[in-house]
Amino acid sequence: MNSIFEKVRTKKVYMEIVEQIQNLIKEGRLKKGDKLPPERVLAEQLGVSRAPLREAQAALEILGVIESRGGRGNFIINTFGSAYYLQQFKELKQGESPLELLEARKVMEVEIAGFAAERHSPEEIRKLESIVGRMEKVVHNVSEFMELNRRFHLGIAVAANNSVLYQMMKYIVNELNKKLWIKLDEKALVLPGRTKKYFHQHCKILEAIKAKNRVEAREATLDHLVSFETDLFGGNGVFNDSLLEKQNPIHLS
Repeated sequence: MNSIFEKVRTKKVYMEIVEQIQNLIKEGRLKKGDKLPPERVLAEQLGVSRAPLREAQAALEILGVIESRGGRGNFIINTFGSAYYLQQFKELKQGESPLELLEARKVMEVEIAGFAAERHSPEEIRKLESIVGRMEKVVHNVSEFMELNRRFHLGIAVAANNSVLYQMMKYIVNELNKKLWIKLDEKALVLPGRTKKYFHQHCKILEAIKAKNRVEAREATLDHLVSFETDLFGGNGVFNDSLLEKQNPIHLS
């Protein structure tokens, strides 16, 4: 079928998708109440992977343009143009891509965990144990779990005893507090069993660090980040048809 969507070719792909949806609304080709095509179909029409499409959908939810209605799909619920909308759009445009943050974390946090295994102090281990202990008690509270998760990863950077790596990790943690990441994080964590899974992965990372096992600390950290990426985007951000729902295309006028 002929698609009203154009192939995306820019670096910050998810923001171009957002802008394309905006333009389609302005032109009247998408209207309030319209349902967007299923994720598999929309990714194909836009020529993008699953990751930037999910980033864009989360951004559109933050902007109040679309609403996710469970298994029914994503619907246009509002247009835009208010001062609040423009401010939110500006913040999203200036923020980092969650996918790029994950890529950076897989490079940096793996090495940080290795240093932490070699250089940690008893006090730093006690602080990490305290965070993990509190984390176990809040596995049913997503917002509290998310906050403790950020503290845990920053605490490992403290234990690495490298001021440059710590400052870099502080920057990443600051980005993890921004609305787009939080929206995606919530979507991943709200599913049954997810917080418990990540809690056990954190335990494995901590045990390797306590044991001064650099190799296992690095491997456990990478396994955790890859697991989270798979839950968030379907595996390395790569579009994989087998991971998506098999739905019929939605024909938009």
